[in-house]
Amino acid sequence: MEPSRAEPPTFTMVGMRTPLVLVVVLALLGVGAYFTLLRDDDTAPPPPAPVTASTMPSAGSVGSEQGSVRSPVATTPPEGTTTPRSPSTNPSPAAPSPAATPPNVVLVVRDLAARGMVPAFRWQFRNSLAAQRGEGVAGRAELSLEPSAVGQLLVEADGLAPFVRDGLIVPTAPASAVTVDVFLAPAVAAAGITLHVRDVASKPVEHVRVDAFALAAEGAATTWQLGSSLWARRASDRDGRYVLPTLAAGEYGIRIVATDKDGSLLPFLPFLRTYTLTGDNGFVEDVPLEVGALLTIDLVDNAGLPYDPSRFGTATLSLRIPGGPSVQRKWIVRGELAEAIAIDVVPGLGKLQLAEAVTPGPWQFEVFVNGEPRVQRSLFLRAGMTNEERVQVP
Repeated sequence: MEPSRAEPPTFTMVGMRTPLVLVVVLALLGVGAYFTLLRDDDTAPPPPAPVTASTMPSAGSVGSEQGSVRSPVATTPPEGTTTPRSPSTNPSPAAPSPAATPPNVVLVVRDLAARGMVPAFRWQFRNSLAAQRGEGVAGRAELSLEPSAVGQLLVEADGLAPFVRDGLIVPTAPASAVTVDVFLAPAVAAAGITLHVRDVASKPVEHVRVDAFALAAEGAATTWQLGSSLWARRASDRDGRYVLPTLAAGEYGIRIVATDKDGSLLPFLPFLRTYTLTGDNGFVEDVPLEVGALLTIDLVDNAGLPYDPSRFGTATLSLRIPGGPSVQRKWIVRGELAEAIAIDVVPGLGKLQLAEAVTPGPWQFEVFVNGEPRVQRSLFLRAGMTNEERVQVP
């Protein structure tokens, strides 16, 4: 028997196949990665997503990638909206406000007896053009008056006698302000003038104008009411009782005329009286005002225009009782801003008005131009009214 041939052993290639498969897989992955790298290098990256205003970071904010700072992207606002402007770093200066008029008169007001500053006082500066009034406290007031004006200064305080200075000259720039030292003396409680003003029917006169005149030491002249008054006041009282401001010792003339509530004259004769005050005396008087007549005159030239003294010459006026003596009178021409006053002459261009009422009845009116007689007319003035006349000067 032939001996059997030994078969070669059969191996299952489990240990050999596994490494081979891994090698093949790794080779394939390597080739894929190679081609992937080539594609990333050669192909342009896709465009970035558009940035909108809602997703745009604010300027100066830090981004999430590499800590870089993203710049803001300018966007166009929707139509119809207004883009606010950022404040300018160099704003233009504001226009300067007009400078207030600097004071040119300083009042320092002291109590003569107490030697201290007067706590509160009133002042008035007036001349033929205008009047200014004001108040001061703690003994001081700074006044801004018309430069170069010349007028009368009045200072008053409760319980003290008033101070008056005539001919005060207001300085003009660049001159410095003038300081006026005022000393007010004590007023005597019982001194003064109280007037009860009524008409002849005993009805109180509710509105008046009072003028006080300082009279010369040698005695009161008959025409003191034609001069410049110490002060002039409008006052109102339902009972017609008027307590005049305190006056220092001296001699005074008082003139009262009735007015309406707006200050226009009423047809009552004026009250004129003189008083001598010694500092410790007083007067209380009943003042009946009689009915009078007011007079206004339209004085015109041959063309019917208001008479102009600068063209035709000075026009002298005369109003007197027929056959009686000539009496000086004040005439007024009122303008829009001021009034002109003169004695027996035409003070300016416009309608003439007699400064106070006269007795009703017959009068004689005359006009002289440069001394030559031009007009002579008889007038009859009716009581309790304003009589209007038109007079042509040839």
